[in-house]
Parts: sequence; C-alpha cells; structure tokens
Amino acid sequence: MKTDVFIGGEYSYLIPLLLAKKCTGHVHSIFNNGFNIVMDDALIFIGNKKSGRLPFGIHLNEDVTHIVSRIANKEGVTWDESSSLLKFSNLAISLENGRSYKNGVSSLKSYTDFQKSFETFSALLTSIDAQPGLDVNICGFLNMFNFFDQKQWSDTEQHLIWLIHVAMSNDLYLIEKTLRFFLGRGKGLTPSGDDLLVGFLAFDSIAHFVSALFYEQLSQLLEEETLTTDVGREYLRYALNHEFSSTVTDFINILSSGNSAYLSRAFLNLLQVGHSSGLDTLFGIFIGMLAFKNPIER
Repeated sequence: MKTDVFIGGEYSYLIPLLLAKKCTGHVHSIFNNGFNIVMDDALIFIGNKKSGRLPFGIHLNEDVTHIVSRIANKEGVTWDESSSLLKFSNLAISLENGRSYKNGVSSLKSYTDFQKSFETFSALLTSIDAQPGLDVNICGFLNMFNFFDQKQWSDTEQHLIWLIHVAMSNDLYLIEKTLRFFLGRGKGLTPSGDDLLVGFLAFDSIAHFVSALFYEQLSQLLEEETLTTDVGREYLRYALNHEFSSTVTDFINILSSGNSAYLSRAFLNLLQVGHSSGLDTLFGIFIGMLAFKNPIER
C-alpha cells in the first residue's frame, strides 16, 4: 500500500539537529491547526502558520485539517534521514525540498529608540478592551505602578513587581519564589504565566539586562521539576536561548528599531495568537520594558 507523502514547506533550522538526536518518537498532542510530536524529550510542532513560524516548527504546504484527521494521539513516528521523511502509520512528511528558517532578533539600538517604542506600545496595550489570562487589569496595574506609594497590590500584581525587581538581582530566594509563582499558572497548553515569562525574556533578547542567575534558576526549575505543561516548558526552553515564534520576533524587532510606524500591525498579529497567549506574551514584553526602564529612571 502506497503511503501518502506531504510536504514540509518550511522548518526551523533547529529541526535537523533535534531529529539527529532521536529518530523515533510519538504524537504528543493534536490541535485544529496541527499537532506536536515528541522525539526524546523535545517537542516538534507540525502544522500551519496560524501562530507564526515556531522555533520548533515544521510548517506544511498542505491542507492541515486533512492531515490532522489521519493522525492518532500516541501513535509512533520515525525519522528516516536517508529519505528525509517523518513516517507515521499511514502517511509521511517530507523535508527534502523544505526551506529552513531562523527567527532572528535585533539588539536595541539606543535608549531614545526604547523610549519611542515604550510610549507607542504603552498606548496600544492600554487601549484594548481585554485582560491577560492572569486576570490583571493592565491600566489599573500601570496606574498603581506609576504612583508607587500605593501598596494595595493583589497577589499577582505583587509578583509582577517582584519580577520587575529581580530581573537584575542576585537574590536567589526571591528569583526562585517569583518564577515558581508564574510557572504553570493559568489554563491551557501554554499557561498564562509561561507566556508572560516568554514575553519577558523576549524583551531581554534585544535589551540584554536580565541577570545570568535569573536564566540559570529558570532553566533549573524547568529541567528538574514538573511545574508546567510540556508545551509551556518547550516554549520557555527556547526562550532561554532567545528563540521565539515569528509573531514575537517581528514585534520585538520593531521595538528595537524605535520605528513605531509598523508597531501596530505587529502588535495585532501577536495579540491574535491563541485565546490569551498573545496578550499574555505582550504583557510580559511590557513588564520586561518596565524592568529595563525602572533602574534607569528611579
């Protein structure tokens, strides 16, 4: 019986490295727009580009709905390097003629550019009628943050304040306490707290201000404990290495340039990702900007 072969049109430049480490795995989770496979303990997303080009993605040129309907959860998958095929029970995906991509980031050019981006982003973020998954009123939080004498923070708001202050800290206890609060917090395959931390690290990838201890502690918690979902952990693993989806890199690269002309479109593209993932990530980026801005101006 002939196996149907579908074409992986684009794939992250990291995919061949992942497949070279482990050639067998299984289907991990299935969605409307694609599915995840797990090879060893690394996830690979196979599907469309609804959420952008993922740092661990293979994006198909085919009808994803049809392919998803033929995939079963937990079914085995094998990588055949000689033919560049990912083989499933009744279909295969070819990477032979696919094109690799890298979602690169650009460093922040100047503090003047940062200030321009901060003002535009702040206006966009406070203009939308939505709340992030952590159920924080963004306008209310910012108003209280700007008038720091007010001390009546909610539990989540207090941890956001700690996140801002531990970014450049060597206080291991407070870093760990803050990270434990956000990891796995919220619903969904990528909890809101994880998305916020991804955004926080995304801004650091262009501003380079967060302490090495912060990165080390987050990596340790991800690898040694089960504090979040498999998918949430995978996004954070990549974020620790400054690898993000294209919807995130498109936005932060415009932030880094200070060119606000294209910021609104990139903002909306990221905002539309998932149920609240896009907004949670945007809020995390903004919290990162507050952390970067705070020691300079206070």
